[in-house]
Amino acid sequence: MANGKSLNDDYNDKAISLDDWIKSYRDEEEMREIFLNMDRAMKYIHDHGYCVKSFDPRNIMILNNSINQIKLDIVALPDDYAERKQYIKEDIYNSSFIQIGLYSKCLPFLKRDFLKSNFDRFSEFLPEGDVPYYRGVIDRGASVYFCEYAMEKVNRDLAALENELAGESGVKVKPKSVFDDTGINDKINDSIYKQLTSRRDAAFVTFLLFPTALLVLGTVIALISLIISFG
Repeated sequence: MANGKSLNDDYNDKAISLDDWIKSYRDEEEMREIFLNMDRAMKYIHDHGYCVKSFDPRNIMILNNSINQIKLDIVALPDDYAERKQYIKEDIYNSSFIQIGLYSKCLPFLKRDFLKSNFDRFSEFLPEGDVPYYRGVIDRGASVYFCEYAMEKVNRDLAALENELAGESGVKVKPKSVFDDTGINDKINDSIYKQLTSRRDAAFVTFLLFPTALLVLGTVIALISLIISFG
């Protein structure tokens, strides 16, 4: 940024790094929730044309003592489509990598090749239902967001429950998912990354004004030509 401040500086008085947060005892469910919210924040910034500058847990901030509010340092994605896809894929890999490292408590010593070669050993530290996701990213290079995987898993579990309930009662009952809080997270991220929405709105206004300016210019030129021809 022009003034040399980090994007996290405005929150320094009410933020804690993921590194500090993780040093206190956290149960698996709480860690998983913070990783889901970190992934949602990452997807949000990708959707706005940015990627993650650093996945160092010391640079990932939890704001206002809320695991729903995750602040990542960011940098603009390149304009080239193929490069953008590669950056996003790399972010998804790096996010999974640090999650596995934090679950297993060996992040400082973890290497890519070693993790891939020994994934089965590390899978013992992961939530059982999430092992296929991490295996897909680490071992097969899948480019899928954790939050989307988790949502799909919940939907499939609900569908199975719906079928089970229908089989027992003969009446089809659709269980309600409480997992889909994407709208809530988008509002949270709108607030945290408000500079991105401001830039997007400014770009949209520019996009609208450009053809309007061309139309006005064209009209002016036509009028001038008409006046000259009559002269």
